[in-house]
Amino acid sequence: GKTGIFDLWSNDFFNYHEQRHARHFYLFSILAMIRKSIILCLILFIVYELFLRVSDIHWDTSQNDKAENIISAQDFIFNYSAKEISEDTVILGTSVSRKLITDSLGKHFINLGFNAWSSYDGLELVKMSKKKPACLMIEMNYVKSQILQPEIVNNLKPVSYYSGKIFRSLHLSNQPVGLIVGWGKNLMKDRIVELKEKKREDVALYESNLKVNRQIMNEAVPDSVLDKRFVKLKSLIDGFKKENVSILFFEVPISKELENTASMLAVRRFFNKYFPGNEYQYIPQPVENHYVYSDGVHLSLGSALDYTLDLKKELNKLGTARKIY
Repeated sequence: GKTGIFDLWSNDFFNYHEQRHARHFYLFSILAMIRKSIILCLILFIVYELFLRVSDIHWDTSQNDKAENIISAQDFIFNYSAKEISEDTVILGTSVSRKLITDSLGKHFINLGFNAWSSYDGLELVKMSKKKPACLMIEMNYVKSQILQPEIVNNLKPVSYYSGKIFRSLHLSNQPVGLIVGWGKNLMKDRIVELKEKKREDVALYESNLKVNRQIMNEAVPDSVLDKRFVKLKSLIDGFKKENVSILFFEVPISKELENTASMLAVRRFFNKYFPGNEYQYIPQPVENHYVYSDGVHLSLGSALDYTLDLKKELNKLGTARKIY
């Protein structure tokens, strides 16, 4: 009887140790796999980082309007030194300013026109980056609600900022999916332009967009709200002015049918109230509004170039030619 009990106990003991050994082996196998995965990820990360540093990726890698905004903000934060910015003119505004063909103005121009955001976001970005440009060109078309976009704040937090300065692969513009999509869009660029032009030829669609924009722009924002927005705007702009940053205001042309809508008239009135012409410089509007618009508000590709060249002429007249190279 004792021998049987001993044999049973002995078998249980060896089974326990076999199971324990098997668990340890399984655990070590998992840890080894994790280590190999981490090493492989690091190798791929380094290879991709090196690829980005030696390659010349010139196409647009954004996948939507918000991504386009973040890429522009990151480009300003990470790819321009304070010294470079000190010689540049920074354009601040909305999607109507984004349509400008910035390269045609000269190499010392940076466009921070944001889709669905506003010049307020651009002003805050420049201020928070602690970079002082030679000149700020501020679009007058829209003065929207002044809630600073979290994407701007997040990119300037210490962890995001310093990691973004070191590693290009962390920039949204350099994400693999965006690069592939951008490469495809670049290949089809002519076709995309052709489709946009064809869409503009649809008179019924254009009239429908124009009608919608007219209704929106005839809903004037209350003066009390505009006062609050302009007080904040003036505080930001005068802060730059005290640091000897040149300030230029400009209004991007829009369709004649929308030029004198309630919102446009109100915004012009408040700009004149808070930024009088005898203290601030305004770029004159083109004498002839001969431009073509995709929806009444945004310039078509061809007209965007025409207006950009007209704007450059006005800048030269104002004596800012020293900033155009």
